[in-house]
Amino acid sequence: MKAPAWIIPITDTVSASVGEFELVHILPNNPKLFTLPKSPHYCQQVFVWQDKIIPIMNLAERFGLEKQSVSNNFIVSIFAYRAEKTGQIEYGALCSNTTPRRTEVSDTQACPLPDDLTAWKQYVRCCFQETGTKKTIPILNLERLFAYQEGVVA
Repeated sequence: MKAPAWIIPITDTVSASVGEFELVHILPNNPKLFTLPKSPHYCQQVFVWQDKIIPIMNLAERFGLEKQSVSNNFIVSIFAYRAEKTGQIEYGALCSNTTPRRTEVSDTQACPLPDDLTAWKQYVRCCFQETGTKKTIPILNLERLFAYQEGVVA
């Protein structure tokens, strides 16, 4: 049995994925961003979407990865997830140079998290290997990734 997922490019060589219904909107054309100066370096920008302030995380900076090739255009992908403790729907966003792409994933594609991504371990549900490229793609746990912990975005 296959399940739909979205693959989001993080750098030129690393991608991550989320479940089909976790990606709720894509904002192309460089949306207006606001900077929060005392926020962590990897999550200093927010934007307003449907009367909500949405944080934007830069996963390349968060995990010390090589950044994507420079582009004048960027795309913001908005994600929704249910917070376990409150049951509330929460939102977060990731920025990339490329539009996320949809794929189908099966249990036979499951694989371990690569050694070079061990810093991601607590933010990943599991991984799969893409059929064509053979790249390992971590499936993000959005609640953990965007969790508020002791005044810092996790």
